[in-house]
Amino acid sequence: MPDRRLFYGWYLVVGLGVTTIVSYGISQYLFGVLVVPIQHDLHWSRATTSGAYSLGLIVAGFLGLIVGRFVDRYGARVVMSVGSILGALTMFGLSRVTGVWQFYLLWAGCLGVAMALTLYTVTFVVVANWFQRRRGTAMAVLTVVGGLSSPIYIPFAGLIVARLGWRSALVVLGVTALLIALPIHAFLVRRRPEDLGLLPDGDSMPEGHDPRSIAGRSLWEAMRQPAFWTLMAAGTLSTAAYSILLAHVIAYLIGRGYDPVVAAGALGLAGFASLPSRLIFNVVSDRLGPQLLLGICLFLQGLSVLLLMAVGPSPFLVAFVILYGIAFGAVSPLRASVLADHFGRLAYGAITSVQGVPIGIFAGAGPFLVGLLYDLYGDYRLAFSLTAAAFLAASLAVFVTPRVRLA
Repeated sequence: MPDRRLFYGWYLVVGLGVTTIVSYGISQYLFGVLVVPIQHDLHWSRATTSGAYSLGLIVAGFLGLIVGRFVDRYGARVVMSVGSILGALTMFGLSRVTGVWQFYLLWAGCLGVAMALTLYTVTFVVVANWFQRRRGTAMAVLTVVGGLSSPIYIPFAGLIVARLGWRSALVVLGVTALLIALPIHAFLVRRRPEDLGLLPDGDSMPEGHDPRSIAGRSLWEAMRQPAFWTLMAAGTLSTAAYSILLAHVIAYLIGRGYDPVVAAGALGLAGFASLPSRLIFNVVSDRLGPQLLLGICLFLQGLSVLLLMAVGPSPFLVAFVILYGIAFGAVSPLRASVLADHFGRLAYGAITSVQGVPIGIFAGAGPFLVGLLYDLYGDYRLAFSLTAAAFLAASLAVFVTPRVRLA
């Protein structure tokens, strides 16, 4: 009689989706809500504040070199549990900062480490190891659940900052990491299906199969492929552009006359708009392949930034929210699937972590440079023009990547 129990990988996917809501909510999605309140309270320039956010992304990128290899070998349970605890403690510490050096130490240092231990760079490694034929569907479920982070945490953070002040709000957000993310990371996460006597997708392990035999290319083999470099370029450009918008869109909208809560809500609504595309694009990728869909989504993100630059009348803001949301929601899981298709499971964590170094550097430099441009020129026109160009160039890099699959 066939075993009808649900494959454990699906429990992992849903659980990691829930922790993704929290992990992004107390880090990347939070920063944009804090820019204006911190500037008003502590009188720091936007370049100064954005520098901590940027440096945190760089720290996370470099630390990924160690984290990726560790997760390949030992799994993600300890890594993600430590990251949840560190993220919560960092929120508590940030609630008491009075000086720039304290803010940089906590946000760039401690939160940078926490991000390296808990965000998609780690969860995608887990999912890529547990699924193969249904990888697109698994990535879709993970990111549909995780995609609730921005529509939940950005408006929630904006509301409690308005009601309680930014310091008390950080304490509340830190508690959510301890009560929600930590238990799931500590008790649910497993390394690979082979550890349970299964193959990816829940397939039974054939007699005589060596559970230590994992298909895929080594890091050095992957680096000899043109696809490694074109996909790294695409990831670097698009993530830099994404981090710029995440850090500065709310402040930009406030400067264009929108209420702070409405501005935070607009970015949150983009998260809601992303949910159908996270599901549709990634499920369809199981049939059509993820690479073409990835290039299209990056192109749409570039177009959406041009709409953002026309924001003033609300129809342009609505158009940006819809188009950007549709595109950005699908990008990260599609890129994870593309990398897995090209390079397999053997060294997936190491491969993505090496690519994560320039991605982290550019993602970190982007918001800081945009803060400098704003301080110099008093507006975001030049910065957002460069942001749109980065998305379009990333799209081109994906389109020229050879469409290669492992046998």
